[in-house]
Amino acid sequence: MLASRSIVPNEGSCPIDETELIHLSSEAPADAVAVVAQLPALQKARICQFCYGKTHLHELALHIASTCDQQTLVTVFGEAGRVIYKQSRDAGKTLKSLRAREGNPGLKPVALPEREEPDADRF
Repeated sequence: MLASRSIVPNEGSCPIDETELIHLSSEAPADAVAVVAQLPALQKARICQFCYGKTHLHELALHIASTCDQQTLVTVFGEAGRVIYKQSRDAGKTLKSLRAREGNPGLKPVALPEREEPDADRF
């Protein structure tokens, strides 16, 4: 028999209790950093990884990453950990850049060719 709870495909499991994550995400960044600073390095990096892939938790992920060393981030993220480490060292600049891109996604307007009016004589 199938389980009654729904499972989202490709959804990583949260490394902490969901209520703790909700509490963490509702905190001011400095308070969230103070909370995770007490956790083991690998657990912090896994929480960061979980949050990093979610747009609404991206800021939290960068602040958590700022409490991690580069090697631990590389262990959890792979080589992308080096980039996340650098981004987290100036989270304000990184977030400003991301917000600027969100406001201007770089889409260009589509220009359609002008339609020719049908000749009245042809019909």
